[in-house]
Amino acid sequence: MASLGQPPYRARQIFAGINHRRLLSLGEMTDLPKEFRAKLGERTVVSTLRLESRFLSTDGTRRYLFKTHDNLPVETVLIPEERRDTICFSSQSGCPLQCTFCLTAQLGLLRNLTAGEIVEQVIIALNDVYGVGVMTPRGTNLVGMGAGEPFLNFDALMKAIRIMAEPSGLHIVPNRVTVSTAGVVPRIRELATIPDRPQLAVSLAAPTDELRNELMPINKKWPLKELLSACKAFEKSL
Repeated sequence: MASLGQPPYRARQIFAGINHRRLLSLGEMTDLPKEFRAKLGERTVVSTLRLESRFLSTDGTRRYLFKTHDNLPVETVLIPEERRDTICFSSQSGCPLQCTFCLTAQLGLLRNLTAGEIVEQVIIALNDVYGVGVMTPRGTNLVGMGAGEPFLNFDALMKAIRIMAEPSGLHIVPNRVTVSTAGVVPRIRELATIPDRPQLAVSLAAPTDELRNELMPINKKWPLKELLSACKAFEKSL
């Protein structure tokens, strides 16, 4: 802010504008001076995801296909329930794991998403249902079960979770977030050491190493014995 001739509190205003009021353009941040918004607009943008399509199911479920600034696909799903909404977000565009039952595997890994791109999926989905800046009447749960392996984009994932947990932002606390992994054992063990961490889910797909090796090649690197050991260690840390 100092380089733009602005006081430090402007950063807090911008953060709240994006993450609490869920504004997607600088022009909407009318609590900022007009000249400052113009200067800021020369250096950055608030929103980078572009909505390509939206599918609305009869039960209210909404599926979104976004494109990133470099034209890569990102998928997000919002599932409305009686007492809460659940948003399933992606952590990568494509996926490197080559699970045989997953269509995303055919893309391979296109790239990791940034923390901002992860958060933006949630903001756009909430705005689509409730309107820009409107308080959500129900709680919001998040699941990292979209495209990609979240634990192969661990730093951006955890940064996004911290951003979304901020009281001055979306205020979705980590225990309302569940992250699903195909079995990246070192990251499961690392997650167990983090105080404010999300819930853990593991995609098994098969009860034996022989079958899981066929369905999920990651099992050849971290077989079931190692995976279950890491999960038990995580459980003990709760």
